[in-house]
Amino acid sequence: MGMSEKKSRVFLGHCESYDDPAQIAAVIARGVAAVGAAPPAGRVVIKPNVVFAHPVHAQHCYTRPEFLEALLSVIYGNGAQAAAGPATQHPPVSGVSIVERSGTGCPTSVCFRRAGYGRLTRHFPVRLIALEESRKKQVHLTRSRLHDHLTLGKAVVDSDYLVFAPKLKSNVLAQGMTAALKLNIGSLDDPERMWHHDHHLDEKIVDILEAVYPRLIVTDAIEIAVGGNQMTEAGKPLGLIMVADNPLAHDLVTARVLNLDPAGIGHLQEAVRRGYSPASLEDVEVVGDFPLEEAQARTCGYDLGYRRVDRFESPFRIVCGEPYCTGGCHGVFLDWLYMVKDRQPHKIARFPHLTVVIGRTDETVEGESVLLIGKCAAQTKVKGARRVVRLGPAKCPPTHRDFILWMALNYLIFAPIFRPETVIDAYVTYPFKRLLGRLAGVERLPDRAAGSSASRPPRRPGVPGH
Repeated sequence: MGMSEKKSRVFLGHCESYDDPAQIAAVIARGVAAVGAAPPAGRVVIKPNVVFAHPVHAQHCYTRPEFLEALLSVIYGNGAQAAAGPATQHPPVSGVSIVERSGTGCPTSVCFRRAGYGRLTRHFPVRLIALEESRKKQVHLTRSRLHDHLTLGKAVVDSDYLVFAPKLKSNVLAQGMTAALKLNIGSLDDPERMWHHDHHLDEKIVDILEAVYPRLIVTDAIEIAVGGNQMTEAGKPLGLIMVADNPLAHDLVTARVLNLDPAGIGHLQEAVRRGYSPASLEDVEVVGDFPLEEAQARTCGYDLGYRRVDRFESPFRIVCGEPYCTGGCHGVFLDWLYMVKDRQPHKIARFPHLTVVIGRTDETVEGESVLLIGKCAAQTKVKGARRVVRLGPAKCPPTHRDFILWMALNYLIFAPIFRPETVIDAYVTYPFKRLLGRLAGVERLPDRAAGSSASRPPRRPGVPGH
C-alpha cells in the first residue's frame, strides 16, 4: 500500500452461534460493505479450511457448513437484504465452486461429506471440487524464493473471484496461528504441498500468495479451535466473524485477536519483506461492532500449544538438533503428540521410554530404544541402543500420515484418528482419488517466458507490483 492509499479495513462482527444462517449472512454482508470489497462476479471460487473432518475426533477444525451456507447466500445476493435493503444490486455470478485439499491422506470428498457440505449442493448451485482428483494447471512464479512454478487446481487459476473462508485456529506449525495466508497451503496437491514444508515454510507460504491471492476473506471465528493439533484440537466459543479484502491486513488483526505479536509470526513478516502491504497494524483500520479489545479479552489465557517439541511433557526424551523445523519434522511430530493429547490424553503416560532425535546433532545419543526422524537425524551416532528406528530418511519432512502409521507399527501407539474407516480412506480410497486426478491431467506451460504473463495474478491493493 502506497503512502497515498487509504488504510486497509478489517471488519469484526458479532455472531454468537451457527443456529441461524440468515443472521450469519447479515453479518457477512455488513462486513463486505464495510471493507469496500468488490462484489463477487463471474466464476467464483471459495477456498474453505477442511484439513480434516471426523464426527468423533475432528469436529472443530473445519469451516462450518452453516457458515458457508450464509456466505453462499451473500454471494448469490440473497443475504444482502439484511444489510443493505432490497435496492442492492449484484453483478452476475456465473457459477460458484468450493475447492479444497484435505490433509492426512484423507480424500477431500470424504471430508466434504463428513463436514456436512452435501447440504450446500442441495440449496445452492455450487460444485464441490476435491483438488487431488480434479484437473490442474501449472503457473510460473516471478517473485518466489523457493518455487519456480506451482501446480494448482484449474478451477482456482481460472476463477474470476477468489474467496478465502478460513476457520480461525491455532497451529503449532506456523507460530501459533492459521488464518488467510496459511490457508494457502491447501491450494497445493502432493507432492508440492510438502516441498519446503520445513524451516522454509514461511517463504513457501508467501510464494503461494503470488499465484493464489484472494479478493475477499470471510473467516469463521464463531467457534475457534485452539490448543493442540490443527485437526483434533478443542473448540472454544468466540462469537466473531471477520471480513477483509486484504489477506495480510486480515492476518495482522487475527494475530492480535489471539493475543499474538504479528512480529513473531514468520510468514506475516516474510510477506512484508516481499513488499506486500500493509506493513503493520498501524496501516489497518478495524471496523465493526466487535471491538478488538473484547476479542482479545475472550481469548486471553488460551494456550495455543506453540512451543518447542522438547518442552512437551511425555516419557519421551526428545533431542532437538538443527535446523529447528517449526513447519517440518519438529513441528509435525509436535502436532502428532498433540493429536494424542487432544483426544486420548491418558495414553501419554503409557508411552514407552523412547529417545527421539529430530534434526542434525553432533551429540552421541544413548538410549535403549532410539527413533531418528527425518534426513537430518538419520546419521546421528547412537550408542548402546538395542533398537534404532529411522522414520523418513528418504522423505523429509514425514507427513502426519507417516507419523500416525509408523508410531502404530513400531511402538503400538495408535493416534485417535487411526481407525478402520480412516485406514481405508488413506490406503484404499485416497490412491483411487489420486488416480482420478492423474487421469484428469495437468495443463502445463511450456516455459517461463510463455507462462509468466498468464500466471501472474492481477495487481490488487496490498500486492507488490510485478
